[in-house]
Amino acid sequence: MKTLPRETVYHLLGTRNVLGTAEEVQKLSIRISELVEINGQDWVIENRDRLLQEWEFAVRRGLVGSGA
Repeated sequence: MKTLPRETVYHLLGTRNVLGTAEEVQKLSIRISELVEINGQDWVIENRDRLLQEWEFAVRRGLVGSGA
């Protein structure tokens, strides 16, 4: 699986304002790429609000980062 470019991820999520460090946002890019491969781009777009809420929850709780 190829990781989508960050700009593509921002486009799919409808925002460039994504919480997290550069390393954390890279992990989000990998996960969004996986979700696109499994469910398609339209699914990610339709679920972007929920995906961003879950992402912010995980970052704020320290569930994303080194070794997470």
